[in-house]
Amino acid sequence: MKVAIEHYLLRTYKLIQRAFPDGVKQEDYFPLLALLYGEMSDRNLAEVMAHSTGKDYSIVLNDVYAVGSTYAPDAKAIAKLKKHLLACGYAEWLEE
Repeated sequence: MKVAIEHYLLRTYKLIQRAFPDGVKQEDYFPLLALLYGEMSDRNLAEVMAHSTGKDYSIVLNDVYAVGSTYAPDAKAIAKLKKHLLACGYAEWLEE
């Protein structure tokens, strides 16, 4: 049984759904985690990404921890992703 997402994560979830209507592709997964990492707590980021990707929360949480410690993000991939997210309401999301 899938648990509903918390109301305070709904805007983030909807942003991701707008940006990735067919789901988050594997090549965008870590850059997206890296982009959102500075804007959200580890657990909230893991929860919203688990809902967005269908991955198990504990796996996503470990990936979030990796982004915070050992993952070296590809700057070009993050810049491309940020540009895409800006077209989907990322700037408004950041303001909240």
